[in-house]
Amino acid sequence: MKVLFLSVNDLKNSSYRREGKKNLLDTKLGTADTLAFCGRLESAKKTKYGPRLQINDNNPLTVIVGTFNNDVRKDAEKIIEKFKNEKDMYLLLYGNPYETDQLYINVNQDNGVVLVDRETYEKFHEIRKEAAGYLREKLGTSPEKLGTTIEEEKPKEELPSELSNSEIMNFIKSRDRGEGVKTKEVLEHFKTFEGVEEKILELMELGELYEPKPGLLRVL
Repeated sequence: MKVLFLSVNDLKNSSYRREGKKNLLDTKLGTADTLAFCGRLESAKKTKYGPRLQINDNNPLTVIVGTFNNDVRKDAEKIIEKFKNEKDMYLLLYGNPYETDQLYINVNQDNGVVLVDRETYEKFHEIRKEAAGYLREKLGTSPEKLGTTIEEEKPKEELPSELSNSEIMNFIKSRDRGEGVKTKEVLEHFKTFEGVEEKILELMELGELYEPKPGLLRVL
């Protein structure tokens, strides 16, 4: 079994294929027969195929709970009932890629649907980013490594690193006149700090920021 821990955004340019009895997904981070996602539960419905869950980590993903594991289906049914009363819920989902008219995840693994708290959701994405960075470097797709020679790999001048998420969000709020703030404007304002782009992506993954249009940012 090959498992990839992904964000929904990692599915871009991925392709589904059937190989023998296995469903596989080819992504920029490798090929896997099992996927793990973590996100905020946006909707939960019963269908004749099993519970259908939609999670969101700044991008929506539809998940069908399979019928091969009755315990998983029972867990999903309980979450549907709980979702009616409590809306701020996070799920860890673990299952197989399954293609219909779009990519679904067919959850039929042990512990395939797990209700988690926001802290676990945030920790999941910390681990995912570390793993993604490792895989990109291993596969030779790391932007930092492309076109760089050993001689060019010199220590960068250290930049101030103390920038909080709230400072970024407050700046965007103060500049937003209803249409959003340009990402490049945010980056330019905080150019003396390191890792600003990564912080913006992290805030988007956490559902604190979103893009109403490409290149524009708004606070939720």
